[in-house]
Amino acid sequence: MIIMNLVEKRDYIHSHLHRIKEPAVNELYEKLLSFLEDALMEESEENIKNGELTSHEDLKKEVQKMSSLRD
Repeated sequence: MIIMNLVEKRDYIHSHLHRIKEPAVNELYEKLLSFLEDALMEESEENIKNGELTSHEDLKKEVQKMSSLRD
């Protein structure tokens, strides 16, 4: 197995996505969304701890943005 740094891994994935079938792309997509949602939750928790609160309107926009990615 070749050891690659993060940028090389991203480039490799991007350059080979066209070769995999739709079920695998769907699985990767769902996994990526899950990771992004987890990262957003962690960021939000850190913001709350630091007193950086989000307005209700901004929160609604973020939820709509995430929902549109799933469609």
